[in-house]
Amino acid sequence: MESLSFLAPIAFIFGLAGFAEASRLKKDVAELKAEVEKLKNK
Repeated sequence: MESLSFLAPIAFIFGLAGFAEASRLKKDVAELKAEVEKLKNK
């Protein structure tokens, strides 16, 4: 059981990092879409 309590905070940190990464990717994708729209309108 000790190993489980040791792994919990690590899993939590990985979860937070994954969430931050996902939201950053969403922002990047939104910016790319805006760039593509600009190019289309030229």
